[in-house]
Amino acid sequence: METRTRVHVLALASAIVFGGAAAQAREIIVSGSIQSAVNAARPGDRVRAPAGTYRECVTVTLDDITLSGAPLAILDGTGLSCDTGVRAAPSPGHSTIRGFRLDGFQVRHYSQNGVLVDHGTDFRIASGRESFNGQYGIFALRSSNGVIEDNRVSDSDDTGIYVGQSSSVVVRRNSVTESTVGIEIENTVGARVVGNRAFGNSTGILVDVLPGLETTETSRVTISENILIANNRPNPVTDPEDILALLPAGVGLLNVGGDDLEITGNLASGNDSAGIAIVQLPPGAAALDPRIDPFPDRNVLRENVCLGNGGNVDPKFAPLPAADLVWDTSGTGNCWRNNLARTRFPDPLPACR
Repeated sequence: METRTRVHVLALASAIVFGGAAAQAREIIVSGSIQSAVNAARPGDRVRAPAGTYRECVTVTLDDITLSGAPLAILDGTGLSCDTGVRAAPSPGHSTIRGFRLDGFQVRHYSQNGVLVDHGTDFRIASGRESFNGQYGIFALRSSNGVIEDNRVSDSDDTGIYVGQSSSVVVRRNSVTESTVGIEIENTVGARVVGNRAFGNSTGILVDVLPGLETTETSRVTISENILIANNRPNPVTDPEDILALLPAGVGLLNVGGDDLEITGNLASGNDSAGIAIVQLPPGAAALDPRIDPFPDRNVLRENVCLGNGGNVDPKFAPLPAADLVWDTSGTGNCWRNNLARTRFPDPLPACR
């Protein structure tokens, strides 16, 4: 049966001009399939899904599309052959997708990703609940100038919120739990991770540089005012071919080879291996890609509260000892100032001038 959509013209302050004729943005109300409503949209339109359960995978390829879900609008991937709840990616022949917005929705039980933005710019993913997705809850890849905010993400086998090979992405005010990694910033430049809550993951926040990717550095990342509590979930990844299997459990914030990080005003408590740890990429992984610098350089840690960490260290954290603040002594220009912690390795840590 053909799916019908209802289209309402919105009285917006600005018009989109096509060939000299002013075309107002529209609101398209889903009546049946979300994908059918998206297919009927044009740049500038909002597609709004009422409450209900939608068993489909949605793909957006046009610029400036907003996809909005009511509080009880649910995308459920149980048993579907497609693997991603919402995918925003450019159409063939285009290098980016611009202005994608996703507001609301519960996105659950997809075999790979809840939400994926690939080659996006000026995007926003907000106010959603992404849970029980096979690998990633929210996945921003090769994207720039985006915001991921006010989401609740849980139960991802890999990472709750992942930003990879991207630039100038803000991750703020999200809550992430029961995932292997809560929030990951990988091979990315200029990200900001601010005001998030990560608890019950294996690692709360992971910043890392990895081999074999198009982007070869992780740098200029700001991590501030996050709450990182009891990230002690055993790492479920056991495949020796998966580098994630090396990740120790029990770390609030782990920087593996990232440079020029500003780590300020975070609270890390109850993490069994370390509150905040700064380490190099393991030599075996670094040897796979001579383009990358595996050492963490010029990282500044100020005014963090790290207390009650290191009570039951994961053997994967060896040879480093458990402590509130940990550095493996690699890299240059790393410094610590005005952090509240009871245990440190080494002690003292280098002070910022």
